[in-house]
Amino acid sequence: MDELEWIHARLDCLRLAVEFGTQRDVVNPHLLADTYWQWVMQGSDESRPEGSRKDGRRKQSQNARSVRKGSAAEVTTMPSE
Repeated sequence: MDELEWIHARLDCLRLAVEFGTQRDVVNPHLLADTYWQWVMQGSDESRPEGSRKDGRRKQSQNARSVRKGSAAEVTTMPSE
């Protein structure tokens, strides 16, 4: 990340703090912007927890969600004249 990209990322953190912060945060937006900056700059690979599966696979959903019979929306068409 070069210096210009670094400045743009830092300014985006400040913009987000002002735009989405509470009234208390807007008084001192640099405090919230610093929190956002720390979150952005943390390394995701180093801090990501490892899976606890013994076989090493990723966790998958148990079952696909099913729709009960008769609860699906019915499509009706308007009669043409």
